[in-house]
Amino acid sequence: MADNIAHGGTTAQHRTVKRPRPVKSCLECRRRKLKCDRLLPCTQCQRSQRSCRYVADGEGGSLSDASDAETPDRPPKRNCAPESFDGNSREFLPADAAVQEDHGRRIEKLERILLDINSPSTKSSSGAHSQRPVASALTMRGLSVKGGSRTRFFGPSSARVLVNLFDEAKEFLFNRGDSADILHQFLLIYKVNKAVQEEHRKATSPIPVYVDSMTPIQKRMADVLPSRGACDRLLKIYMSRSESLYRVLHIPSFMSLYNRYWEGSQQPDYFLPQMLSILCIGYRFIGAGKGQFHGDREGIHMPTACALVRTWLDSLRGKQLVEFSSLQTEVLSLMAQRLLNSQNHETWQQLGLLVRMAMTMGLHRDPSEFAHEILPFWAEQRRKLWATILELDIHMSIQCNLPSCIRESDFTCRPPSNLDDDELYPNMIELPPSKPIEVNTNSRIQVFASRTLATRFRVVDVVNRIDALQDYQQILDIGNELEKALEDIRYVIPQRHTKDPDEAHRQWLSRVILDMNCRRPLLALYRPFALSSADAPQQIMTGYLRSCMILLSYLDEVDPMTPEYPHIWHMHHLVVRRDIMHASFGVCYYMKQIQRNAAGTQDSESSKSGSRLESVEAACAAASGSSMLLSLPRLRMTVEKVIDTMIKRISEIGTDVKDLVSLTIVFYNYQGESHEPKKEVKQALQRIVDAGFQLMHISPEEVASVAMISPTSLMQMMNFQTDPSVMANAEPYVVAMDTQHSLSDDFGIWDGEFWNPFITNQAPL
Repeated sequence: MADNIAHGGTTAQHRTVKRPRPVKSCLECRRRKLKCDRLLPCTQCQRSQRSCRYVADGEGGSLSDASDAETPDRPPKRNCAPESFDGNSREFLPADAAVQEDHGRRIEKLERILLDINSPSTKSSSGAHSQRPVASALTMRGLSVKGGSRTRFFGPSSARVLVNLFDEAKEFLFNRGDSADILHQFLLIYKVNKAVQEEHRKATSPIPVYVDSMTPIQKRMADVLPSRGACDRLLKIYMSRSESLYRVLHIPSFMSLYNRYWEGSQQPDYFLPQMLSILCIGYRFIGAGKGQFHGDREGIHMPTACALVRTWLDSLRGKQLVEFSSLQTEVLSLMAQRLLNSQNHETWQQLGLLVRMAMTMGLHRDPSEFAHEILPFWAEQRRKLWATILELDIHMSIQCNLPSCIRESDFTCRPPSNLDDDELYPNMIELPPSKPIEVNTNSRIQVFASRTLATRFRVVDVVNRIDALQDYQQILDIGNELEKALEDIRYVIPQRHTKDPDEAHRQWLSRVILDMNCRRPLLALYRPFALSSADAPQQIMTGYLRSCMILLSYLDEVDPMTPEYPHIWHMHHLVVRRDIMHASFGVCYYMKQIQRNAAGTQDSESSKSGSRLESVEAACAAASGSSMLLSLPRLRMTVEKVIDTMIKRISEIGTDVKDLVSLTIVFYNYQGESHEPKKEVKQALQRIVDAGFQLMHISPEEVASVAMISPTSLMQMMNFQTDPSVMANAEPYVVAMDTQHSLSDDFGIWDGEFWNPFITNQAPL
């Protein structure tokens, strides 16, 4: 017994000597008692969307009270002190008292940290970069409401939300038509828009005789194929323009199947669905509307082809659903459908199913992790297809301003190797060494893009949790990484002068694809703060404007006299159409602030925000003055060129006619060269009307015969001014109960209600 007591006393004395050691875990993981991987931010904080912070050297709490690990000679813990010791002894407190004392120390430490954070001296000494970023809700998000329960979310990159930056333009839109001439033009544009939508609906409808037929699906797919010459051309276009960033196929294997098909050999069931999807993608890149509007043998009717592919995919059962070829077809079908119908929210939903299908097949884990060895050829094909799915996920998440379907910590699959497809074959034993990134291969663009995957995933995460950010440092760090990647593109694909137009086009296309792959997330990262935050760092203000202008100037490098320029022009506006619209609104915002800074005047908004608004004006002026390429005249010229281009492509814009009208009104209200903006707006709207008549092949008389709205709904809308409760029950466009306030304060209500202020004061056409 005495020996035990003596041994216990020795152990107690040993435990009183506490060995301090540096604290390496973040504060949140220590507080929540979780394992920290010591990254910044760590994985645990990313998953819980908490602020990740580490204790700096020399700061209170930088050393732990004792070792985090148990010493080898430490005896097992007891729930109570031995009876032979005094319970009041400091060294031998009962377990409950020791726990309470430890909790007390932690609470005191947390109080000190909170007091330091909230103290005025800390805020004043830390500068603007440590302040919590604040972005206006009106320029961050919007929600359209119809029928009370039918809603749609819009994020900060939506034109519906960006219009909230321009009060004068909103007032012009909702001033109940104080000019009869402008009101008349709006009514004409409304009818043109309705005619364009109807034409678009007809053009994107499949041919019933193929879709509803009882003929076997393989026979129906073969019947819609164009001639061999047309297929060769479309296949070449797809391989050169799409099979670069989005790698889906092993090109030699597919070309072997393709040649055997035209020789009459029997091919696998998945060949025709993949072939139709590829032809649709290639055909959409050729020119405006071909194949959708004219069913000639030199093209393919995209809606019918996409519907047949979807029918084949829906017929798969059991083991067919986990075939690698089935996943390839799903990806190709999604890409073709996205080019046919640019409803980003629907594509984002379908992509979620595609991501989960890939994960059930194990593509998110690297092939080297599995016990059953996967041949090198198939391992590399899995990596390429997984990288393509990740690229689509990031792209659609940024476009929709919604979270990505998968996060960086959810997969371990390595990037593909920089190899040509000719170097890979199914029975190979070992992969050849990956080539340097400077060497051009079939996979170089995807390999380079994979280097920035982690950074771009962080952009999606940050943009969707802006309200939880504590300072600008994380935004600046991510922005610096993307800026560095953009600089690297110049060294990977340098701009070389060549007399070969095909080679010049290939180099330009590669640079634009890689640049846009980093430029789009950079704009999404900076946009909420550059366009609405009063204390955004100058790096964000200048970087956003510079990226907008670069995006809007991609085509300046292409010679318009080359024979391929019309196709390049069409493909460029087809792929980056929405990005061009967003960037144009951003440039208009800078034009507005630059002119206000130059004039030294402030409107009613200035009196509310005081000197903080002056800093926004000065920051925009400083961003414009940082380069001649960002000067005010060049900003005006660039946006005006965008409007001219969109007017020419009004039939391609489809449902974006309202966005074009809004951008036109915003630009001519803030371009600053004319003292009569209303006159210039009228002229621009007339150009939209004329372009609509010409491109839709309809006359003003035919447009005048288009019904504005059903008589019942029209009567309800006309009574809206005197009886707001009527509008709450109106059909087919029903808005929220606070519609009167929404029309002036929130431009998220867009589709039907966009035209209501003009309909209520309409004049006879």
